[in-house]
Amino acid sequence: MARKHCLKKILNDYCVIDTETTGLSSVEHEMIEIGILRIRNGKIVSRYSQLIHPRQAIDPFITNLTGITNEMVEHMPYIDEVKSMVLDFIGNDVLLGHNIRFDINFLNAGFDMEIQNDLMDTLQFAKKLYPELAHHRLTDLSNYLHLISNEHRALADCMTTYQLYETIKQTMRVRQLQPEDLWVSLKRKK
Repeated sequence: MARKHCLKKILNDYCVIDTETTGLSSVEHEMIEIGILRIRNGKIVSRYSQLIHPRQAIDPFITNLTGITNEMVEHMPYIDEVKSMVLDFIGNDVLLGHNIRFDINFLNAGFDMEIQNDLMDTLQFAKKLYPELAHHRLTDLSNYLHLISNEHRALADCMTTYQLYETIKQTMRVRQLQPEDLWVSLKRKK
């Protein structure tokens, strides 16, 4: 199936999603944690957080980065055991994330299916709204905008991403911008 473009909209109802993984490749590595926030009218109404038992050992580098150890996931469910809970939780909501394709690729691989929900990426918005930054990693944006700091844990990163998106919406209101203003084609600029 062809890749969908991420939506470029201002929404008040969505789910923020983040995963922690054993590495960067959704083909070679696995999820070790999933975090999700359900947002309604711009407010958090429910949360989902689950450690996942991978079929491969967690590398010490990943443990150092996330704080997630092999012992912590030893008695946790495997990814296929949480699939229905995650899919029920997200329903048909738009899924929002920072570099969302990374998380969706891991979900698709772990669930052995393609997630059909529409996607939105705060990274795309941040690059347009804050071009003065050299990097647009979640940590960089969190520091720049004085948001809660992310901890490379799924639910904490969801909180930071939620705050980032709400800050993006506020910045756009103050600057009187609509999403289409951020993605003006070069032809229209001339």
